[in-house]
Formats: sequence, structure tokens, C-alpha cells
Amino acid sequence: MIEAVKTFLVKIKEQGHVLPLIHQADVQINLRCEEQTIQLMIKNGTIMSLQNSEAQPTKYEITGTPAAMKKLLEGTEWLRVLEQQRQLKVTAPLRTTLLLESLFFLTKAQNHPLAKII
Repeated sequence: MIEAVKTFLVKIKEQGHVLPLIHQADVQINLRCEEQTIQLMIKNGTIMSLQNSEAQPTKYEITGTPAAMKKLLEGTEWLRVLEQQRQLKVTAPLRTTLLLESLFFLTKAQNHPLAKII
């Protein structure tokens, strides 16, 4: 999962059109997959990750299987769809969930040939 998170972070920083979504955001969310926890920290237009030992307890969490987490981080499936299919469990308000869903999906969408049309 750490490689998928690293790839996601590189992609999001390369894509300026996504960064305004997090300009005023202040969110900390744990991504938990099996025994691994990675914390995403979004604050003042920046996003970074902390691994198991560095991660702080948070109110918000996404838990799931490695396959579902990979789909989420690669932007190949919507967060709420994975939640509805019970592949992921999301503990966060709807507004935070929608923000995260947008970040994950839009970061991947840029690689699609139709992304410039949409």
C-alpha cells in the first residue's frame, strides 16, 4: 500500500488543477489495510503521508483490503462505490468523504485521454 500512496502523492503534486480542492482543507485520515496504517495529512494546500510509527490517532479512517485500497489510491474506483460494495469502511463525515473521493479520482483522471474534455 505504501507504494500506491507514494505514487498518489507524486501524481497529486504534479497536477495543479487538483490542488485548489485542498487549499483550505485541514484533514487527517488514517488509511488502514491489514496491519499497515498510513496517515494522510491535508493542510493549507499540501498533502503528505506518515507511516505506522509516525501516524497519530485521528477521528477519520478508511479501512479495507489491499485490493480495494489500491483501486482507491489509483483512482480506478470511486470511494463511495467501494464503501457501498463493502470493500472499504469509511469513518468520516460526508463532506470529508466527498473531498477525498474527488482527490483520488481526479488525480487518476488526468491520465485518461478524455480527461481534458471532461
